[in-house]
Amino acid sequence: MATRKKNATAHPGAILQEQRVRQTKEELVEEKEKKNARMVAKEQKRTEKAAKKVRGEAYIALLEEAEDVAIENNNSEFPHHKLKKS
Repeated sequence: MATRKKNATAHPGAILQEQRVRQTKEELVEEKEKKNARMVAKEQKRTEKAAKKVRGEAYIALLEEAEDVAIENNNSEFPHHKLKKS
């Protein structure tokens, strides 16, 4: 294996170091703001989903209660007679 003259004394990471671009403070702040905005949006979505679930459970409970009342009213309108044993 032969090494070329220009690579013989070059640092192995020099090419990578030249390609690397540093971010400015403004870019860092902008990136952080975007990340925070995404986190806030995700949290809002999570709370909205939880609130929707609670509202759904409350509505189901209300429907079940109304159904129970309807059954009670139905039973009181048409009383069931017990059969006499002979």
